[in-house]
Amino acid sequence: MVPLSLGINLAEYGAGESEDSQSAVARPYRRLVEDGVDPGNITYVILRSAPSSQSKILGTFCETSGQRLLFFPENRIRRLNSIFKREPTAAAQAVDDIVDHITFEISNRKSHVTEVLSNGKRRVVLNLPRRREVGQALYAWFGITLRSVAVLDSILGKLWFSAECPASDVDRRLALFHKACRAARICTLAVAQATAETFLQINFFIDFSRGQSVPSCSFLPNGPPELRKAIEIPSTMTAQPMHGLALYDGVGMVQMHPIVWVGETAHEAVLGF
Repeated sequence: MVPLSLGINLAEYGAGESEDSQSAVARPYRRLVEDGVDPGNITYVILRSAPSSQSKILGTFCETSGQRLLFFPENRIRRLNSIFKREPTAAAQAVDDIVDHITFEISNRKSHVTEVLSNGKRRVVLNLPRRREVGQALYAWFGITLRSVAVLDSILGKLWFSAECPASDVDRRLALFHKACRAARICTLAVAQATAETFLQINFFIDFSRGQSVPSCSFLPNGPPELRKAIEIPSTMTAQPMHGLALYDGVGMVQMHPIVWVGETAHEAVLGF
């Protein structure tokens, strides 16, 4: 195995440099270098909140040639310590997993969650049913609940990561790495800053009709266990589409719906499916 130290340049969006092989920016490339898996088209998702103009990384999308859409969440969003259903009688299932990525299968609208083990191996930890159709050809994928944008990592000007690659395939994998870096896109999402009495919710949808309005339902929490107390949810909200991430063959797009709403979170970050 050949040890490699590789860098990703984001100087336009951040300053300084650091080594973080677990970053949401680095993990798709590590998967390429270590496993030989082509990440496809890469898009980094960056949050900017007023009044601060500091950029935070939310995660990275990879659109693969195998008709799969992958989302690699930022480090503070990755830990799963329980799985629960919203029904009052449903007991929570205790788990201790580190999420590597969340997959949406374009062909059948199903999804699953992949974890990374202590030995670096990856496996599916949660198989999800076919995603719910909440509008015409509009599928609710997942949601992220954040206490504040401040819990996320800031964007650095240059990010370094370490990986090992088989000597027999190092040239091919490095060529794919440099190609993917050059073609990577950045999606900047402006969000309002959550206060002590509010939280930030970002819902993700796959829209095969391209551009319809997004409903406010789906993953916005309305009480425990995500929140400390129950809240009221309005019937409609204005959607904010994600720009620059068309699906293969132009069949659709990802839409993200950021919401700042009144409520007190029980955790820094929660993934909702």
